Amino acid sequence: MHSGKLITFEGLDGCGKSTQLDKTKKWLTRQGYDVFTTREPGGTKIGQQIRKILLNPEHKELQAESELLLYLADRIQHIHEVIIPAKAAGKIVLCDRFHDSTVAYQGFGRGLDLKSLESIVTHSIKPFAPEITILLTISPETVALRLEQRREQITKDRLDSESLNFFKRTSQGFQTLASSEPERYLSIDGEQEIDVIHQEIITALQKRFQFYLQQK
Repeated sequence: MHSGKLITFEGLDGCGKSTQLDKTKKWLTRQGYDVFTTREPGGTKIGQQIRKILLNPEHKELQAESELLLYLADRIQHIHEVIIPAKAAGKIVLCDRFHDSTVAYQGFGRGLDLKSLESIVTHSIKPFAPEITILLTISPETVALRLEQRREQITKDRLDSESLNFFKRTSQGFQTLASSEPERYLSIDGEQEIDVIHQEIITALQKRFQFYLQQK
């Protein structure tokens, strides 16, 4: 492999993207590829501290604009410290969330105007856009159900407490992004069986990176 790839997994909370990322990693590893998995926020030591601030349910006073800037700070650190070196080493980088989540959650969900940050995004994030983004789509109602089930097992974070309308707006954000970049996005029904979703992802990766995935 002459260069690495960045594949991101996106979707609403509880959509199953982390599960599918792990299954994709195992499949690619079995094919003989060097795979690196990471996440946002929290893919670096600095990012881990930012993640604690962002997801702490006690931080109810966190302003939407402050939240947005924290996500961008995490992402820029992550790109330069982790993603660029991993791709340069020829690794396939699988990332749990990337900039699309910020556009969907903070732009659409919170209703923030992201145009004021266009210069930062253009120069510090867009040049490192993923080769493909896997979007698992589920209804906001399913989000509410899955988050309720998850709350019974683990302590809920700050985003778990958001309203149904918030997730409806965020869902619309992801749909808008996917429609605007169909060549990058792979949208999959996240309410199917786990193994069915996994097979759709593998089939799409084989088709998209046919020659690339056959290099060993």
